[in-house]
Amino acid sequence: MYLSDSGGHANLWVARTDGSGLRQITSQRDLTVAVGIPLWSPAGNGIAFRLTRGGTSQINLIQADGSGLREIVPRGMWASWSGDGRWLYYVPARDTTYSVEKIPIDGGPPLVVRRDNAGGPAPSPDGATLYFVTPLKRGGAGWGWEVRKARPEDGPSQILARIAGSRVPVNPLLVQPTVSPDGKWIALPLIDGVTTNLWALPTDGGPMQKLTDFGDWPIIIARRVAWSADSRHIYAAVAELDADVVLLDGLLR
Repeated sequence: MYLSDSGGHANLWVARTDGSGLRQITSQRDLTVAVGIPLWSPAGNGIAFRLTRGGTSQINLIQADGSGLREIVPRGMWASWSGDGRWLYYVPARDTTYSVEKIPIDGGPPLVVRRDNAGGPAPSPDGATLYFVTPLKRGGAGWGWEVRKARPEDGPSQILARIAGSRVPVNPLLVQPTVSPDGKWIALPLIDGVTTNLWALPTDGGPMQKLTDFGDWPIIIARRVAWSADSRHIYAAVAELDADVVLLDGLLR
């Protein structure tokens, strides 16, 4: 599952991992509506994605064949699936401090998981641990995040790493831990000078490990990445940046 603007508007598409079997899933044409961040359930029972209209973001669900489209969270961001595909974790879109909630996809009210300024929830595959981020400081110098884990999910938390906001590609608010299916690693794209590389943080503690080295190649990897089911590979949308200096003549008269 991925996002593509083929056809003039960003929509969700599905393809096999070898690139074959390409199919468009959503058919959004309204240029005032943004679609993105598709997340396939580990149980294969749905795809969550973010739809933004008029500055308000909601989380929707859809099946891989394009059927069953429905809204599940009216105002939410930072969605993430539980390992069994029964719950969707998210952060309500409010102006106050962050909090983590989860909602059963088969129906029922949401449950509050954490109220301690926690964002970017990422539950472990077995559901025993919740990984998340908390802001160190908003705006200006010193803006950054702490990557934390709590076991149980609503219990006391411990710091795994600190990340400067300047190292989060595109926008500091786009930070999102992604836990491997074996529960051993958290993947994060981070800016390294003029480029972006993928890093892996051990969930049991220890320094982050650099997985890629693009050197001086101007690469951007935005938002989140995805693990293969065997935890041996990572899928990422990799963009190469380029710019030209041009002369615009005749603009001033």
